[in-house]
Amino acid sequence: MAADAPAGGGLLRRLHQLEDGLLVLAVVVMVAMAGLQIVLRDGFGTGLIWIDPMLRMLVLWIGMLGALVASRRGRHIGIDVLTRALPPAWRLPARGVACAFTAAVCGLLAWEAARYVGLEYGFSGTAFGDVPTWAVVTILPLAFGLIGVRYALFAVGFLRGHEPIGDGTT
Repeated sequence: MAADAPAGGGLLRRLHQLEDGLLVLAVVVMVAMAGLQIVLRDGFGTGLIWIDPMLRMLVLWIGMLGALVASRRGRHIGIDVLTRALPPAWRLPARGVACAFTAAVCGLLAWEAARYVGLEYGFSGTAFGDVPTWAVVTILPLAFGLIGVRYALFAVGFLRGHEPIGDGTT
């Protein structure tokens, strides 16, 4: 690792690999299960009752993991018309304030999502098969929490006057 690499770069790289790996795994499982369901329905006139609810839950996981990866790379949905119109000296601080606001919103969403997971745990419902709903929706507070932390760190970087969002390769 380079001398100017951030502390904990190896840990960060492993986190990014885990995010990418989970996203790829979820997509592969979703495509395979959807294909299996199509073959079973069209070829044999049957299907597995738990596949459709599992596919819906995989869509949730893919969406949240995709948002996590996009936030890491700075490729999320953003409205930066104001930032582009500002004088260059104001752009980084404005982006820092926007990232701080994003971090605060994600923190609030993570908090409420954690409360939702707790409620689901209390209900003891199942999402599909024997998989409890609370386990499936745990992705919500985890993803929003990580995105919030990421944007808090981005905000600090911008407010210190440098571009903290790299290409996401580390």
